[in-house]
Amino acid sequence: MPECCAPTSNDTFDLIVIGAGSAGFSAAITAAEQGKKVVIFGHGTIGGTCVNVGCVPSKTMIRAAGVMHAGFDAERFNGISAATRLESWGKLQAQKQKLVTDLRAAKYSDILPQYETLRYIEGAAKLVQGGVMVKGQIYKADKIIIATGSHSTVPPIDGITGVSHLDSTSALALEKLPKSMIIIGAGVIGCELGQMFARLGSKVTLLCRSTVLAGAEPEISYALADYLRADGMDVICGVKYLSVEEQNGIELCYEHQGRVHSVTAQHLLLATGRKANTAGLGLDDVGITTAANGGIVVNEF
Repeated sequence: MPECCAPTSNDTFDLIVIGAGSAGFSAAITAAEQGKKVVIFGHGTIGGTCVNVGCVPSKTMIRAAGVMHAGFDAERFNGISAATRLESWGKLQAQKQKLVTDLRAAKYSDILPQYETLRYIEGAAKLVQGGVMVKGQIYKADKIIIATGSHSTVPPIDGITGVSHLDSTSALALEKLPKSMIIIGAGVIGCELGQMFARLGSKVTLLCRSTVLAGAEPEISYALADYLRADGMDVICGVKYLSVEEQNGIELCYEHQGRVHSVTAQHLLLATGRKANTAGLGLDDVGITTAANGGIVVNEF
């Protein structure tokens, strides 16, 4: 490599944090409050998943759907009559996005100047011998924290690569409320977003290979499935996905209790798990082992 193009190495820190989401910021601020010299490398929108496309926007929409649902539920009580309706999906989305913008500033970008020993640099980071390289410059530190988050996975279903599909991020950013939606995966994300869309007026079909919240106790799983059905959702457990295609809508074929069925909807939401964002970090080059899901294999501390 010509000398003019060789990475420079003139910045040394006590701690390097790769990832500017909630975990990375928490670690960086904790160290800075102890007087440590810290640098955060962020690649993408500052704040990461939670404030931008995860907890904050999803819980805002879920709360709105819950308020709307409470109006319908009020008539369970004698002497109470209430009615609610969704007047504008666009206005609800705009309110949600304003909250995201405000919290991103208040909890992330606006607090950086408060810490003299904390530095934020935007750029893709890669581990190399001797440190971390960002934009051709090598930064060194005694400790390095990798907090790069995760992304949604696509299940191996015949035809899945040829159809348009949503993940939790794109589902929360839809410009119009879907008339109907198929959700594959009944974990936390599939259940909470399915209930939210159903309560706001979408026809939702939730499918899973085993049970709702498969890691929960059976009593909880069965009770939650009943609650979701009470909200108007079709919940189908114990299925085998066969194929999916897109013509007049998205059609999913599946096997359930020995018979083949199909369901068609306007949108398909995939909620079948997530994989760590570790590709491109150069972990293999520095001898760091990763698991099948991309996560870093750690010791017992």
